[in-house]
Amino acid sequence: MVKTKELSKDVRWRERLQCTCAHKTLPPGETVRSSCPKPTDLPLYYKPWMDIARNVPELISSHSLRLRIHDMPLLETHLLQTYHELRLAHLALSIMTSGYVWQEGDKETVKVLPRSLSVPFCEVSQRLGVPPILINADTVLANWKKRDPDGPFSMDNLELLLTLPGGESVRGFFMVSLLVEFAAVPGLKSILDVINGVHDNDVAVVTKALDVVNQALESMKQALKLMHEYVDPSIFYGILRIYLSGWKDNPLMPEGLVYEGVQEKPMEFSGNSAAQSSLLHSFDELLGVQHEGSSGAYKWVLIKGLY
Repeated sequence: MVKTKELSKDVRWRERLQCTCAHKTLPPGETVRSSCPKPTDLPLYYKPWMDIARNVPELISSHSLRLRIHDMPLLETHLLQTYHELRLAHLALSIMTSGYVWQEGDKETVKVLPRSLSVPFCEVSQRLGVPPILINADTVLANWKKRDPDGPFSMDNLELLLTLPGGESVRGFFMVSLLVEFAAVPGLKSILDVINGVHDNDVAVVTKALDVVNQALESMKQALKLMHEYVDPSIFYGILRIYLSGWKDNPLMPEGLVYEGVQEKPMEFSGNSAAQSSLLHSFDELLGVQHEGSSGAYKWVLIKGLY
């Protein structure tokens, strides 16, 4: 017989799995299906943000992004009322932040993020429970739309809402990552079946559910192979990679970054990585996979570095 405390823990597990989105949970009542990004624009009040965020690659190329952000008005965030609006706002603010910090590559890094960007960025981040930096949940889970709303969930029918320097390889990198997430959905749903089967001592249910997990992992592997087709390694390493960098344990920014108007002391956050996705961590927990040595240490450094 399962104890009450264990049942309560299992209920929390179920709720978290039903509402998993990147490394954080969704608000009560929202499911994975309803978490699909709906708005492609913010209310008109936030037009100054979106006008800049939609043109980050061009503004970086002309070395004028920092000037535009310095001229950007300080906007209130209370008009962002829905979860989807907050996610899109975080995407826009994080894309601008990444571009601002790394506009000149590794040659002219900055020490201070302007108030007009840092204050709303931190407010939105706090409401979402995520760090004020570009993360995997931004670039992948909140950064897509279908070209044909009734068409398939495929590379040919997906496009980015916002992008970074690197052209089609940027789209390829983020959209292939999204397809990996999509391929994992049946496996994530089956985790609950595994748990229920174990509790009910039903071998048939557990076996069937684990088979679905196995198929999902195989589908994820096949989706990941599309990276070779859609991403140019030289563009990823030579152009895109620096914009995914953070300011924690980074020799280019050894003191971190001051978020003006938030606090005087510099803050440090790890950069964007697909390892921030909850997928493999969820399957590891289900299957009891433990990472030892440097790989295990890196996993927890990465996760803790987000906060």
